[in-house]
Amino acid sequence: MQKKLNIFILLIISIFMLSSCFSSSKFVLKKEHMLINKKTRLHPPVKVEEIADVGDVGYRSSFFIYKGRLYVGNLEGDIYEVDLKNKQKTKIISLKGEAVESTPYAKNEFLYIGTDKANFYKINYIQKKVVKKVSFDFPIMNSVYERNGILYVISEDDTIRAVDPDDLGIIWKYSNGEPSVFDIRSTAGIMFADDGMYCGFSDGSVSKISYYGDKIWTSQIGEGSMFIDSDTTPNGSNRIFVSSVNGYTEALEPVDGSVLWKRKIPTYSNMEDNIFGLFLSDENGNIIALDNDNGETMWKKKISEDGNVYSLKLVGNYIYAITEKGVLVVLDALKGKVMDIVDLDENFSSRFVLYNDKLYTISRDGSIYSIESK
Repeated sequence: MQKKLNIFILLIISIFMLSSCFSSSKFVLKKEHMLINKKTRLHPPVKVEEIADVGDVGYRSSFFIYKGRLYVGNLEGDIYEVDLKNKQKTKIISLKGEAVESTPYAKNEFLYIGTDKANFYKINYIQKKVVKKVSFDFPIMNSVYERNGILYVISEDDTIRAVDPDDLGIIWKYSNGEPSVFDIRSTAGIMFADDGMYCGFSDGSVSKISYYGDKIWTSQIGEGSMFIDSDTTPNGSNRIFVSSVNGYTEALEPVDGSVLWKRKIPTYSNMEDNIFGLFLSDENGNIIALDNDNGETMWKKKISEDGNVYSLKLVGNYIYAITEKGVLVVLDALKGKVMDIVDLDENFSSRFVLYNDKLYTISRDGSIYSIESK
């Protein structure tokens, strides 16, 4: 009788504990303990430091690092330079009345940047003056790229322009048909390869384009009529990984764009890949590792119950992810174990940038953070 009573009491306690876990509305991440790979100079545990505040940058803006200095614009049209060594902030110029949400590009003494008024600027950041200005038809909200001495600029009407960096003349332009009127992000990125460039568009498609501006192929990976952007930068080499915010994550054959595998995993985050797998987040706050060859899930770890995960960075054996609500999580890339957690208590949607063994990110309010090993 006593034995039956003890078993009954244990059963009641177990049910109570299980019920408590499921009734809690707060999701709590726990760190795992394991050996650290010291060969990777950036590894957990990490320390995070706020190094500058450049004002409200919104949810699309990011920054560019060149020769130890970070360049970024804000919604007031102010463009800043931040010296990463001494953490000194300098205002380069103010483009009053023009919000800067595009990621700039810097080379030599020039800074190239676009605005929401469809203007594209060449700025001498040493002399702090505008050298050249041209106007496009639609706002410029994306990163400015450079390859082999040519600039590439994407405007919000899904048009890519190849631009001469000297006089900002248009070499060629590629338009991807009618842009989606429901597009709210316009953060598509270009992946450059030897045989062409790959870019996603607001209609949920990804195109391979030649360096003369000709379409080689297009693949549709988004579905539905609202918010179907393919705004994640394509990734990969012998297979091209693409995704959309309302549709699929797919692996495509680079020659003709045929589908090698596809998964119903919409994502707002960028994708990262190495020989071990493809890493991305889904709309439910999970970080997912997929097998490169067949798209099967190798592991999945939930890191957010509240908000999306917009940014991932693979450094060595570790995945760095930051939730929309500002929780920085470091995971072991092989097993998905949580190695470190830091709550930054701000809203984030900008991409990580790796520079000199440190990661940098910026909140929507304009706080710039550095992340390094302790």
